[in-house]
Amino acid sequence: MVKNFKRIKVELFYLKHLIERGYGPRYWWPYFKNRFFGNYLFSRLPCFDYVPDPDFELHTICSRHGQGLWMFAWMLRSFLFHSKLKPVVVIHDDGTIDKATEKLILSKFPNVKVMFRDETTKRILEMPGIPEIIKKSRLECHFFFDKLTNIIVFSKAKKVIASDSDILYYKEPTEVVDFISGKTDYDAMVQRHIGDELDFFLQMDDFYTQKYNLKENKAALLNGGYIVINKDKFTVSQFSEYLEHTKRPLNDYFIEMEGWTCLFAQVNYKFLSTERYAIKGFLGDNMVMKHYTSPRRHEMFAYGIDMARKRINESR
Repeated sequence: MVKNFKRIKVELFYLKHLIERGYGPRYWWPYFKNRFFGNYLFSRLPCFDYVPDPDFELHTICSRHGQGLWMFAWMLRSFLFHSKLKPVVVIHDDGTIDKATEKLILSKFPNVKVMFRDETTKRILEMPGIPEIIKKSRLECHFFFDKLTNIIVFSKAKKVIASDSDILYYKEPTEVVDFISGKTDYDAMVQRHIGDELDFFLQMDDFYTQKYNLKENKAALLNGGYIVINKDKFTVSQFSEYLEHTKRPLNDYFIEMEGWTCLFAQVNYKFLSTERYAIKGFLGDNMVMKHYTSPRRHEMFAYGIDMARKRINESR
């Protein structure tokens, strides 16, 4: 009953914003199609197969509920088409992916690897070289934190993208392609919030804050939904140190973003252009990618997915 009430509230929130922001009748059918028939449409997609590069991984979290598979499909298809890169794709189970869903995903994207939460947790708890604080965090953390933990602990790739599934690409992400191809000197790149005012505050102890100069470092402006890294610059010991000094509850929704922020504060990172790798604003000609975060999710369904499909078809 409570879950149904929450779902109704979410739907009313999106519909309210759809109307208030001026999305008239021509947007209504795309919205309802992409919002409510995504899993059915996912089952009708053609297979997208290729030989993956083992040194490059793209990590995301996906749900089988609602429009989760449909969002994942177009995030991945638009990235593969416009970047021409060939990653090993890793899905971190949010607790809803079952073997039947895994089979469906693999029928459309054979290069996907699903990391099931129960299986990876068991592996971490049995690994002798993993600090106890990491094992403790795995048992208590918000499931978003699994993606960060799994990348640090398990990934053997040289380059990694950690991406939310509510992201769509409309042009070649040249900065990302150059980074993955080894043409830049940065250790990491990341999407950032607009402006310099922090609406997210770190909850680290004084020792850690001073050691990494967190009050001066702009890393807290990053958006944790889109991360691009040289994997060898991010270690288990760094991750363990972060966990030893955070005062944030491990089951907190923002634990993953805080973790990335503290790790980024220790490397040579670059913020991606907020005009080209956008969060806010209607899709414009300068946008390479748009991140349709929760308050703007209605835009993804009303025009974002269909426009991504159109751009792909026009570029073939």
